Amino acid sequence: MPSKRPAVAARPDPLVKLRPYQQEVFRHRLRRLFLLWSRQRGKSHLLACEALDMMMATKGVLVTFISASIVLGTEVVLKEAAVWMRMLDMLKAAAAQADLQLTSNADGLEFDDVCDLFEHSKLETKLWHNKTMCSRSRVIAPNPDTAVGWTGHIIGDEVGRWPNAQAVMEAIEPFMSSNPSFRLRYATTPPPDDKHYTYELFAPPAGSEFPLNARGNWYKSASGIMCHRVDVWDGEAAGIPLYHPDTGVPISADEHRKLAMDKAAWDRNYALMFLQGGTAAVSLAALARALELGAGVCVGCEITEAIEP
Repeated sequence: MPSKRPAVAARPDPLVKLRPYQQEVFRHRLRRLFLLWSRQRGKSHLLACEALDMMMATKGVLVTFISASIVLGTEVVLKEAAVWMRMLDMLKAAAAQADLQLTSNADGLEFDDVCDLFEHSKLETKLWHNKTMCSRSRVIAPNPDTAVGWTGHIIGDEVGRWPNAQAVMEAIEPFMSSNPSFRLRYATTPPPDDKHYTYELFAPPAGSEFPLNARGNWYKSASGIMCHRVDVWDGEAAGIPLYHPDTGVPISADEHRKLAMDKAAWDRNYALMFLQGGTAAVSLAALARALELGAGVCVGCEITEAIEP
């Protein structure tokens, strides 16, 4: 049992430790936010800070991390488990600043055991407000069948790679409606498949332009959710470099793309481009775009019978 702690403690403000674009969204007033961020821009760090803030703000609250990494394969699980071990150390240090204690069922375990907890959706942390009251966070897989237990704040990571994204999001909506204090955060890069549910859900409006900005750019998607966008050039403006794949020296984003073997993957993961692809002859996104351009100009016709030659 943790030692006695004060019932009320001040929350440390980590803004001085966050990059400009992370500061832009931390403790944002909107309940729902979508983060479209380039790879390796500190998304996990920000989400961990937000989770700790949620846990400190309300006694007994549950913060649920829904991670695609659990279902994406062993190598990804190993990487994410390593990230979470670093995040737990950071969370403990931040909690200590407010004279609170954070514990985890991964405390004292070897790395392989932590990976097993992560892989089986059993990784859990507790922030103790006093001797008997704690707030919790847990990491689980995106599984709509277990959604009945997901009440509380929700943080969805790599939603563009969730295999059942639409079903999971449908399951989340009711308990978001049940409590006005609950917050929802989705984060990802553009999905590899343009048929994925999040492709049209979070893609920026046609013709959108995003100026270079160290604090990122905002836009409202067609689904009505506010999105915060940070591409690799915004990261550069905030002082986050890329490195040469061979020498390790800092290089510009443009030079980094020239060296990339898979340009399409680079454009998705760094430039945040929503690329069309897949097996469909005409994607839903292309059809929607054609309808938008032709509204009030083109004439549509419906063919219900084949005409014999």
